[in-house]
Amino acid sequence: MSSDADRKSPLADPLLILIALLLVLATAATLYFIPAGASKSYAIEPGARPRPVITNQIVVVTVEEVVAAPASGHGHAAPAAGASAHGAEPKPAEPTETKPAAPAAAAVTLAAPVVTPTTDGKVRGRVVLKGTPLPERIIGAVKSDSNCGKVATGTAMTRNFVVGPDGGLRYVLVRVTQAPGGSGKSAAPALLDQAGCMYEPYISAIQTGQTLQIRNSDPFMHNVNCTPKQAGNKGFNVGQATAGKVDEKVFETPELAVRFACNVHPWMTAFVHVIDHPFFVVTDATGAFELPAGLPPGTYDLEVNHPRAGSATQAIEVAAGRGAEVVFELGVPVK
Repeated sequence: MSSDADRKSPLADPLLILIALLLVLATAATLYFIPAGASKSYAIEPGARPRPVITNQIVVVTVEEVVAAPASGHGHAAPAAGASAHGAEPKPAEPTETKPAAPAAAAVTLAAPVVTPTTDGKVRGRVVLKGTPLPERIIGAVKSDSNCGKVATGTAMTRNFVVGPDGGLRYVLVRVTQAPGGSGKSAAPALLDQAGCMYEPYISAIQTGQTLQIRNSDPFMHNVNCTPKQAGNKGFNVGQATAGKVDEKVFETPELAVRFACNVHPWMTAFVHVIDHPFFVVTDATGAFELPAGLPPGTYDLEVNHPRAGSATQAIEVAAGRGAEVVFELGVPVK
C-alpha cells in the first residue's frame, strides 16, 4: 500500500497548471474584446477579407464594401461623391456645356452704353465683347458617337463665348425689365431643335404662355430633360425616338435660363429664357438685336444678359416716332 506522502496533488502537475491558466486567459480575452450583442458589421476595402474573431458567442458578420476613390493629397482614400457603402450607381459625367456660374467682374474696362435716338420708333443695337476669352473646345463625342457621327456637320464646339469678327457677342438676352402696360402676346410657336446631336439654338427666349415646340430632327433616339427652378414651371423628361417627333410645352412663370438636356448624349444642353412680356430678343451672330415693334411710349430700363459675360442696363425713352439705338459692352470675366 502506498502512503499519503506518495500521493501527488493535482496542483503539483505542471501540465494541469498550464491548461488551467490558458482557460482563464481565453475567458478573460473573450469578455474584454467582444461586447454584448449578437450581430456586428464590418466595412472593408474592395477585395479585402474580414478577419476572424474568436468568441464564445454567435456573431453574424455583414461585409460592406467601401467604394474606392482617388487618394487625396494626404494619401487617404475617400468615398466617391454620390456613392454609398453599398456601391450605389455613380453619377453620370457632366455635359461639356453646363449652366455657368454667376459671372465675375470683367477683366477689362468697359465703356458706358452709347445711346442714339432713332426716328422710326424702334429699339435696336449691338452687344460687343471686350477682352479675349479662352478658346472654345471641340466636342469630340459628336463625331465619335456611332449615330451622331453619321449626321454631324462641321465641328461641334462649346458655346461659352460665340463672338463675331468685330467682337459682336451672340446669345445675349436683351429685354425691357419691366412689363409695359397693355403688352401683347406672342402667338407664333417657338422652336427648339435637335439636329446633328446639338440643340439649336443654344440660347433662346420665349414668352409666358407661348408654345415651345421641341423637335428631334435626327433619325435616332434623343430625350428631352427639362429642369426649371420656378415652382410655376413644370419639369419633364420625354423620349423622342424618331426623326420629326415634336413635343409642345408651355411655361407660365417668368424664369431665366431654363435648362434642357439630352441624357442619351450628355453634351447636348440648351437654355431658354421665359419672359412675361413680348419685348425681348436674343442677339444674332453679329451681336445685333432689335426688339419687336409695339413698345408703348415711356421710359424703360433695357437690360442685356449673357450667362458668362454678365449684364448691363441702360435707361431708354420711347415716344411717338422715336426709339433708341444702344451699343453695350460686356467683358470677359476675371479668371
